[in-house]
Amino acid sequence: MENVNISPLKKEPVIWLPADIVEKVSVKLNGNKTSNGNKSEVDDLIDYINELLNPLSRKHLDVLKKITKNLTTYASSDLWPLLLEIVVSGLCYCHSNHSIRSSINGLIRKLPDADLGTVSSLTLETMFEMNGVELVAALLQTDFGSKVIVRNITFVLKFFATLLNQLYKEVHCSKLTTEIAKLHANIHSLSRTLLSVFKLIEITSIEEQSHQLLYSIISVLNLKGIPLEVQGNCSKILVLLLRQQQNGIQCIIEKITVVEDNNHSMLISLENTLPTRLNLSIAILTSLEIKELLEEQPSNGTILGGVILPFLLNSGYGFNETGLALLTARLMEQWQRKCYECFTAHQATLLQIEWNRARDRLLELILNGLEHQVDVVRHTSKEAFHYNVKIYILLQGDKSRIVNTILGMPRFKKSKYMALACLAKTELISFLISAEHSLAEELLHVATDVDLSSQVREVFNLLMLKDTEHTDEWMRRWLYPLLSAIEQYPNGQSFDSSLVDLLKQYPKTIYNVEIWCQGDCASRLAVYITALLACRKLGFLPTNGDAPDENLWNSVVNMDVLEQALEHKDEKLRLNALGVIVEGPKTSQLYSQLEVQWICQFISRNMVNHNAAFRQQFCSYIKKFLLKLRNGGVPLIGRNDTIVTSYRSFVFWLTVKCLIDLGPGSSFPRRFLSLQFLKLIQETIGLESNPKGLNISSNLGLPAISSLVDCFFDSYDVNKELALELLQSPPMITVITQDPKGYELISVYRKSSAALSQSLRSADTVAANFFFRWLIHLKFDSEEEVRSRHDWSLKTRNTFTLIGELIQILKDQLDAARKDVGQLAIDAPIYGVLSSVRLLLSDQQSRTEEMKNESWASILSFVIEICFAASAIASPVVTCESPEGFLPGDFSDLPSQNLNAQTLLVSAWRTVKEVALLFGQISAWMLESDFRLIEDDVILKLGLHLKLLLLETKHRGAFEQVYCGFSQLCYALWRSSKPEIHNCPTSWLLELVQDLKDNDSAAKLCATRRSAGLPFIFQAILSPEVEMGSGELFKNTIESLLEIASNGKSNECRIHALNILRNLYRESRLNQVIGPYIARGLILSITGFEAPDWPERNSSTLLFGALMIRIFGVPKSKHDFQKKNSLTGRVFFQLYPSLYPFLLDRLRICVADIKSGGIHLHPSLFPMLVLLGRLHPPACEFSDSAFQLEPFIPLVRACGSSPVLKTRQLAAQALTPLLTTKAYYRLLLELWNSLPNCALHNELHGTLLQIHYFVKDSSLSPETRDLVFRMLTNKIERLVGWLRSCCYLIRYEAAEILRLVIDSETSIEDSVSGKCLGILRYQFQVFQDKPFYPLASQKFAGIAIPSDVISHTANAIELLKHPVSEVRLEVLQRLESLDTAAALPTCIWPALNYIIADKEEARECRIKALALVGRFRGYNKEQLEWMLQLYRETSDDIFRCTALGAAGRIMCPSNSDDLDLVMKWSEYLVESVSSTISFRQMVVESVARCVELLKIDGSLAASTEHGSILSNLWVCLLRCLIDDEEHIRTAAAAVVGDLGTGYWSQPSVATDKALKYLIDKIGSTYTMRVILLLFDMVLEEDEQSEEESQAFETGDSNVFREPLAHSVLLCQFIEQCIRQHVASPPDSDILAELLENHWKSLGNCDTTAVDLLSSNRRSATVYIVNVIKLFLVTKSLHSIHGNIAALHQCIHNWLSQLNPHWFTYSIQQLVFRKSV
Repeated sequence: MENVNISPLKKEPVIWLPADIVEKVSVKLNGNKTSNGNKSEVDDLIDYINELLNPLSRKHLDVLKKITKNLTTYASSDLWPLLLEIVVSGLCYCHSNHSIRSSINGLIRKLPDADLGTVSSLTLETMFEMNGVELVAALLQTDFGSKVIVRNITFVLKFFATLLNQLYKEVHCSKLTTEIAKLHANIHSLSRTLLSVFKLIEITSIEEQSHQLLYSIISVLNLKGIPLEVQGNCSKILVLLLRQQQNGIQCIIEKITVVEDNNHSMLISLENTLPTRLNLSIAILTSLEIKELLEEQPSNGTILGGVILPFLLNSGYGFNETGLALLTARLMEQWQRKCYECFTAHQATLLQIEWNRARDRLLELILNGLEHQVDVVRHTSKEAFHYNVKIYILLQGDKSRIVNTILGMPRFKKSKYMALACLAKTELISFLISAEHSLAEELLHVATDVDLSSQVREVFNLLMLKDTEHTDEWMRRWLYPLLSAIEQYPNGQSFDSSLVDLLKQYPKTIYNVEIWCQGDCASRLAVYITALLACRKLGFLPTNGDAPDENLWNSVVNMDVLEQALEHKDEKLRLNALGVIVEGPKTSQLYSQLEVQWICQFISRNMVNHNAAFRQQFCSYIKKFLLKLRNGGVPLIGRNDTIVTSYRSFVFWLTVKCLIDLGPGSSFPRRFLSLQFLKLIQETIGLESNPKGLNISSNLGLPAISSLVDCFFDSYDVNKELALELLQSPPMITVITQDPKGYELISVYRKSSAALSQSLRSADTVAANFFFRWLIHLKFDSEEEVRSRHDWSLKTRNTFTLIGELIQILKDQLDAARKDVGQLAIDAPIYGVLSSVRLLLSDQQSRTEEMKNESWASILSFVIEICFAASAIASPVVTCESPEGFLPGDFSDLPSQNLNAQTLLVSAWRTVKEVALLFGQISAWMLESDFRLIEDDVILKLGLHLKLLLLETKHRGAFEQVYCGFSQLCYALWRSSKPEIHNCPTSWLLELVQDLKDNDSAAKLCATRRSAGLPFIFQAILSPEVEMGSGELFKNTIESLLEIASNGKSNECRIHALNILRNLYRESRLNQVIGPYIARGLILSITGFEAPDWPERNSSTLLFGALMIRIFGVPKSKHDFQKKNSLTGRVFFQLYPSLYPFLLDRLRICVADIKSGGIHLHPSLFPMLVLLGRLHPPACEFSDSAFQLEPFIPLVRACGSSPVLKTRQLAAQALTPLLTTKAYYRLLLELWNSLPNCALHNELHGTLLQIHYFVKDSSLSPETRDLVFRMLTNKIERLVGWLRSCCYLIRYEAAEILRLVIDSETSIEDSVSGKCLGILRYQFQVFQDKPFYPLASQKFAGIAIPSDVISHTANAIELLKHPVSEVRLEVLQRLESLDTAAALPTCIWPALNYIIADKEEARECRIKALALVGRFRGYNKEQLEWMLQLYRETSDDIFRCTALGAAGRIMCPSNSDDLDLVMKWSEYLVESVSSTISFRQMVVESVARCVELLKIDGSLAASTEHGSILSNLWVCLLRCLIDDEEHIRTAAAAVVGDLGTGYWSQPSVATDKALKYLIDKIGSTYTMRVILLLFDMVLEEDEQSEEESQAFETGDSNVFREPLAHSVLLCQFIEQCIRQHVASPPDSDILAELLENHWKSLGNCDTTAVDLLSSNRRSATVYIVNVIKLFLVTKSLHSIHGNIAALHQCIHNWLSQLNPHWFTYSIQQLVFRKSV
């Protein structure tokens, strides 16, 4: 039974009534329209009633408010009873969480008592089934409704008793899990409401009804499996019913104490189960008064201490099962609460005796509950402990006893810290603080455990804040350990919150933090800034005192410290420093000029950051800053010119900077932040000029428009969307429409967008879409067109015009493609124009009211006709058997050799994609609108076409996109009220299912490619049917599919069914209904592993994988399954009980074959072992006899004897999780003792594998791990014996176990390593070809070389000469892992030298040996020469990179005799700095080792060689500072810090410092070299742009390098160098000649062409950037030579003639103004 006709509109504020009630009320209304009363009031009431009867209306809330407001006026009308009928029915038919219910209750609350009779009669008429329960629950929320219930209490209780009895019978008879769950929910709702009813009445007044209710309640309590809440409510009702009856409470006590029931007992029929007794005990505690609980019972004592307490102590084992644990915890909490109330209100001497006798056992039970795995049990037990402690204190017991008991608990017990938190909230905190002096350190150490962190930090905060004497001792005990923890774990546990809590209570602690943080330690600086940020947010820092210290910010913070933090290398520290400046408690906070200047610097230095979290927080701070500028600055206009001027200057600066940073070549982060900041300015202050605001000088103009439009070509959609949002804003629209050249620019963009939409490149078509979305906001129609469509809005007119133009383009493209399908990939790529049409129509959907016009109908008809034609042309490509190789006709006859199969396929599937999305969009749009521009039969035709495409398409990209369109259509079809449309998906699906059953179309469908689009049809139809319908189609379909997959007529049918099922199991929208079919799906997939055909086995494998994810969730990694990716065996088999016997039977069959020596592979073993490996035993494994995992253990263990290696490995993986803690050690002993009896190698290896997995199991408790390793250590000799086995796989496993044992017990390392070394010495050449010999030898080498390699150098050298390369590699890896600060013994060099020189040596060994070169003491010229020779002559890049890195380690900066070698080395570094990441990383590491070579060497004067070396190394350093990789830039910034330029700064600041050092120190000696170095970096050629016709663009990468921004920076320092150091005339002539030659080498490019934007945009952009870079260089050098000045003017004139689109804001600022 369930609620009948409950409103489906849960979130809509609408009264929803069944059709029959609406009709009945409407008839009454029509008969009463001649009602007496004021005519206007009657009319209003009629309108209100009609409005409430309309389920599509959204005015119901307003109507109810108006009626409530004028209730006394309308209550006298004859229509008032009709309104009351609607209101009562509305309560009956809406959900308990319905948003309209509170409004109805508001109306009922104000009803006069005169309406009690009317509402009562309506209530009695309306009450039926569960709707009556909902109605009573709703009425109980108001006083008026309560009066109605009391007035009809007899009827109400009779209704409840009857309904409860009916629900009991239905539960008793039902077998379906889902139905039983619904019935349980109904009983819960009924019992909860009935409890509320009992609060209104005296039970004695309903004695007649109480007997019937008592019988029904007992029947419900006897049901199996009812939820705990239902049990609790029914038990409370039972106690309330029996409380007033003679011997009623005694009957309950007899039930609780398990005394045999009297034959006349009222509870004789109630089953005496443990949950029932627990619930009755809780009900007694919550229902009886304290005096009743303290009454002495015959031979039992009080009810509290003599009846319930013994039962509570005996039921402690209930913690093993979750349900019983929760009931026990609730009983414990209620019992402790009632005891405390008794002790405080009465002198309960007897109860005190009972409590003292049981207090230790009570504490034990509470602590067990605190350790439970379920949160609600833990928190309930915590409340119980809280009252337990209060009783201890109240009774003046031994307080230190309970404190010492808790402190003595094991450190990693969660219950310990939950109990400590309770103690810390009481007066016992002083005992805690004095009892344990090292408690703070222990708590902070334990807090690093993620599982215990929150509980431990709560305890720490409580103790720290309660210990209020802030002496030096307090600092050492609490504050300093906390600060050290924050320093040690900056990104780990949230220790920051503890510091914030401390500062909130004691703000002056910041001075102690400052003292602790003094010094150069960066990590302590981070702690200090964190503390400052907390104080700033809380408003504890003073602001601008009367006499501020010039060295202190706000008279508190050292400015040098804050400035260091603002440019620190650590991102989080920098952001926190910015927060210190920006944050504050006031929304109108004022900022000084220095603070504004700091923020400007921070913005400039952090515009290029690839960390999304950093950018998000950065934007948040800037938004907060702008809001505070507005709130604080605008009121000061005309009152404080200094602050206002500063604010206005900042707004102007930020706007200009953001527009400049949108220039060509800007990286993604820079553009993103610039657009975000512009958007924030628009939202807070406004981009338009406003004399009364903070933006008084407008920076907007056509260059700004061009900069924003250029973002449409960005590779990232988020930047395009931000730019579009800004361009659509009123200020930008005003700029382009009011500028005289604006319409010319609009015309250019309109033509360019049409051309871009026809491009082969997807990026161009996307840009065209953004152009069209912007153009519809601009005026470009002629006056005549405006007049002809004057009733349309501007956007609708523009949309109509643009779609018309695009349709004409499509017709031309279709004509070309019909003649030759190859034109799809050459001159007629239809998909781009279709995409533009689709997005324009999508935007027009919000203006549907303006489309009631034949013109729009014809437009849609044209679009549909064109889509059918385009699909007919493109579909042969994507539906052929091999779409990837499709070419029309003879390739030699094709009109263009640029055509290839890949290009044609891309164009075809993109066209099909756009057709499908358009069809889905149009169909859904038309079906959901209140008028139709196309007929229903056309919509069905579109659906059939999409279905056909899904059935026939073979290309995955195509059918996945067709699915999106088809899914849209299906949602719309299911929503339709027309039967012929609504039933279409059903008929389509049933037809397919029947074809699969009959094997009619299976052969025509694609059996490969995972059945291609066929599963998507089922997914698209069934998902909305489940969401919006009854789910019957889903049930019938999945039953049919499971049957076909099991017993299909053909192999293809079964494959299709398996693939469809896989998609359905993966679909998240089917979560609620797919559960009952998971077990059958698993059985199907497991048996499918045994199928004779590979395609069917493959489909079964895919289905099994989908089901594993459905059951256990997505694993974080392939091999490491977390706890969340597993289930307890009981939970799993309770969910899927049919799998328990199935898995047992299948495993027994497989194991029987393995034991009999069978060689069958048993493919189904694989999924079964994988599945069992995800199960683990519950805490109460042996108290539950239903689904124990113990029977699986011997079977899985026996699978370890399989002849298949993978099966043995899976068995070992699956065995460990199945074991309980107690069984772990016992089974390990059994495995170990069985080793001598293993007759076959497979069996022996399988057993060793299982032992290996046992030993390395990381989830073991410390106690169990100690037992395991102690046992293995004692049996080490037998393990060593297996190292000599003739099977090398056995040797390998034995070595693996030995390695783990040695790591745990290092004392045996020397003896074992000697034996392994002896085995490795005993070599036979014939063994090298045996399986697993190399791997086993490598493991032996790992044991033979102890961790202290240096003290066993001879052994290492010996093994470096071992004939097996894996052994040599293991030794080299051990040497590599040594501390790099420690030098290697020189005796190892000959062995390394031999390995490096031997070209026959394994590549990995040579590279590892090469990496060790340079880790010997002293400078070796021969080694250096050899390394450089290897770099020069070797072809392997990794080898060359390692060799050059080794040369850098050998390099001796102080040795000046080998300048030629150093010169070669530096030249090779310059060559490598433009190579791959590994080369660049090697370069920065080499430069870091040779920092002294970056400085001027006075002993070399100004030699040419020294100048070249300096130049080469500085080129490497500067290139690394602007590298794309963050870690390389950071390493280069560290090098700059080592130069003596100060602390380690962020890369952008380090770049400035490096250039300043270069100009000041190096430029004074090598002026021309420095200028040429910077000159070459500015004018270097960027990478060539990809071909304009390329269809497979990858887009711009998220790079750091920005040619234009870096050129501006470098040219500033070129100019500074010229000012500081005079260039000689010969040098000036050289520079002038170089610049003139470079200008000539650039060639010509006509940037004035209108079509350049669409035809050759990329090459034009690169050309313009190169010209600007040359312009910047000539600007820097124009003062040293007349020819350079003339060239500068020539370039200036060329740039001023650029097309308006290319003349962006950045170019305008660089050419005509001073850069910001």
